[in-house]
Amino acid sequence: MAIKILAKSKPFEESLIIHTENALSVWSDLKNRYQSVLGEDETFWKKSFVSVLFHDFGKVTQNFQWVIQKKRKYNQNEYIRHEFVSGVFLYYSNVKVFEQAPYCIFAVFSHHQPLTDTLFQDDGFVDITAKEEDMLYILEDFNSKLQNQGIETLNQKLILYLTKRFQKDNGISKLYGDFQRFLKVYLGKQDLSQSVRKEYILYKAILNIADWTASGHDKLPDSFNFSLEYLKNKIIEKLRDEGKKEIANNFTFRTFQLDSLQQGNVLAIAPTGSGKTEASLIWASQKPEHSKILYLLPTRVTSNAIYKRLTSYFDKENTAVVHSSALLYRKEIEDNFEKTEYLKDKTFFKNITVCTIDQILTQGFNLGYWEIKTFHLLKSKIIIDEIHLYHPYTLGLIISTIEYLKNEFGAEFFIMTATMPYKLKQLLQKTLEISDSSLIQDIELLNEARNTFEVRDKLIDDLDDEIKKAIKKYKKVLIVVNTIDEAIRLYKKYKSKVDYPICFHSRFIQKDRFEKEQDILEREKQGMSMLLIATQVVEVSLDIDFDILFTENAPIDAIIQRAGRVNRKRDKAKKTKVIVFKHQPVSEEHIYVTVPEILDKTFEQLKNNHKKKLTEKELNNLVDIVYKDFDVETHNSYIEGKKKYFEVQKNHHFIKDNLEIDKVFTREGIDSTNVIPSCFEEELYKESPEYKSKYELSISYKKTKYIRTYQDKTHNWFKYINTSYDSEIGLTFDKKSSAELGLF
Repeated sequence: MAIKILAKSKPFEESLIIHTENALSVWSDLKNRYQSVLGEDETFWKKSFVSVLFHDFGKVTQNFQWVIQKKRKYNQNEYIRHEFVSGVFLYYSNVKVFEQAPYCIFAVFSHHQPLTDTLFQDDGFVDITAKEEDMLYILEDFNSKLQNQGIETLNQKLILYLTKRFQKDNGISKLYGDFQRFLKVYLGKQDLSQSVRKEYILYKAILNIADWTASGHDKLPDSFNFSLEYLKNKIIEKLRDEGKKEIANNFTFRTFQLDSLQQGNVLAIAPTGSGKTEASLIWASQKPEHSKILYLLPTRVTSNAIYKRLTSYFDKENTAVVHSSALLYRKEIEDNFEKTEYLKDKTFFKNITVCTIDQILTQGFNLGYWEIKTFHLLKSKIIIDEIHLYHPYTLGLIISTIEYLKNEFGAEFFIMTATMPYKLKQLLQKTLEISDSSLIQDIELLNEARNTFEVRDKLIDDLDDEIKKAIKKYKKVLIVVNTIDEAIRLYKKYKSKVDYPICFHSRFIQKDRFEKEQDILEREKQGMSMLLIATQVVEVSLDIDFDILFTENAPIDAIIQRAGRVNRKRDKAKKTKVIVFKHQPVSEEHIYVTVPEILDKTFEQLKNNHKKKLTEKELNNLVDIVYKDFDVETHNSYIEGKKKYFEVQKNHHFIKDNLEIDKVFTREGIDSTNVIPSCFEEELYKESPEYKSKYELSISYKKTKYIRTYQDKTHNWFKYINTSYDSEIGLTFDKKSSAELGLF
């Protein structure tokens, strides 16, 4: 009768041998897919095989079996991490080899827990019980599998010696000491570099992918490749579904889009409405068979919008969306969406992933499941939209990410934007190692104009009469200001003047923000009237089409982005306006501080073009003029961001996990924390963590210095903030706090 040694008990019992065989089957599929792409020798694949074979060996102990077979209740004093036992036995099978090349065994030790200096520190004093017959039973099976791979079998006497050793007095403590010495041997090496990081990534990712896939009784996602004709047919199908039959009947790709069908890295400059998304997908259609497509955007809202668009082309089976609130978003729009599925989504299992830029930047900081994410970027096609929107620090991180993934994992990049300062273009061309031949521009639309630009040398309160007339005259009016407090003030001022005013900024709880976004998009779809008063979040957030814009002065590229919300459909018959008014001092003092005199230079150039209907090319020329004296490569924040990855990775010996997430930022100035307005505390008392997260919003850490926060009594990772909240205007601070916090 076979010995009953379990690896899993949920959703049904599964033996250790069967689970191991399933994981090795996935490993074999991974090897077939990636062996030629990785170019690793047979020694690598043998070590990788051994790590997958041994990853759950520690479950053979009685400590584990008593609990999983429900013969005893879980007792922390008797329970030990199975990965520790697995790794120690594997280590002793060939100490000399593993101390010289420890990465596959580190993958075993850390396949469930972060690899840190304190790994297993609580497991060094637990008494362990193991049966010799169980050990020999598993060993016989493992040796058979090793022989089939042409790998030296394990020494039976060694296994029995270790089994007896760790069951003696202080035996496990001694083995823990051996593990600590093994770790210190690695940490003491002086020649560590990013090359060891890649080796570890390969072992760890292959092990995790094989384990996860086998545990879920899944298979690796089928490869999804598409042609130009496929994409064209899907676009036509989408147009017909939207009732745009005439456009569908005459659809053809534009010259600019077809120009993107080139190999290697590409830089694309094209205005809003030029079809940049489809151009990038045409480029990405050339991907190798099993590689992934990543579409990176600045905001969650734009990510959601592009996700919906791409699912209409490629279906949900092939497409994922990932960002800080994507799980909630998926649960809102899809029935029975499982949290376990999202774990795979956020590690880029799907063929096409739409996400915020942060999701790719965090892998460089050794955060989260960084090994799997990085592995899935092997030979990938990565699209980065609106590159000009990122501040110098974030841009430095992006450039480091591009260089690393391009050089180490063969990733290729399609970087696109509506506005591109000359020096930024030079930097990107240097980073991508491309000439002007790989720069594509939408010449046709660059020579077209959408809106007339007008300048008012006044503050917004001096435009009161003009705004009221515009509200009466135009169906859809947009007001954009630079601070949340100002948006709230104006909303209160004008809410009684219109039938449907909306206040939109970043200080709403997730639930209310999602509802506002859906409300705005639905009114846009129905062609209904609207007064939207917003902050910078509108610049790249919502696909909406207004008739007139009143905007506080901001950097020229931000003005162009805001103007992109007006006459988006490029109706030449419409007489649309963009009216720029003077900025308030707080904008210069606290918000737009990166480029000296950027606001004054922008206002001056717009004054010089007062009442002109500016083409996209003319607007881009203004960008070059305003940014003429600014070289981002010499900016301190850019330099800091550029070298940040290497510093963090070096401090973590290139392979250790980074648990200091609160000290690592991907966005300049966004050292934020999530909070829940205190008015919801009683309502949320008995709710689940998932439900509570809908009531979170993000604020700067420094704001918590001035306003009381406290932990949720049931789920202590949630924090409440003692300040006012209203679903119409969002979170507000009293006057004293606002003054201290700069109003934004």
